[in-house]
Amino acid sequence: MASNDIASAGRKAPVRLFISYAREDRDVVERLAHALEKAGFIVWWDAALEGGHHFAAEIERELNAAEAVIVLWSAVSVKSNWVLDEAMHGRDRGCLIPVRFDDTPPPLGFRQIQTIDLNEGDEAQEIEAIGRAVARIRGLPVQEPGVHPRSTPTRRRGEQRPAWVPLAWALFGMVWALIFWGMARNG
Repeated sequence: MASNDIASAGRKAPVRLFISYAREDRDVVERLAHALEKAGFIVWWDAALEGGHHFAAEIERELNAAEAVIVLWSAVSVKSNWVLDEAMHGRDRGCLIPVRFDDTPPPLGFRQIQTIDLNEGDEAQEIEAIGRAVARIRGLPVQEPGVHPRSTPTRRRGEQRPAWVPLAWALFGMVWALIFWGMARNG
């Protein structure tokens, strides 16, 4: 699935994402946010907050508007009350996508949801994994990595059929002829 297909699968507008993280992990989140935006998602994280914003109201509005809440679990974020609150909001709405970049396990209450490890693959694989999680949340069919949908090969003009096809049709015709012959003979 191409990046833009993931970001807007099944509709015209891109999917809105909210990223929750601890300040100390800002570098990782910034890279992730830019990669998701490049893939066509609308991404909100608190870097958009400026002086004069009522940050609690702004965060709550963005959390409610998001179609998926990405929480970045790390050694620092598992101890953050803000991250825990935002993650609970996503979990309770059924739209939480947990990710991590270190070996820190998610905190209690969040371990039942599969976590995407950012340190296992390249950026394209990470974005693809998040895109599949977004599709699942939205109830869309998801193609697993490395699995390609089966397709029926189309025959080109002038290309020969396999030899067994005409034989199968001939056998099918003979069976029907015998059935009708038997019915006519008994009737």
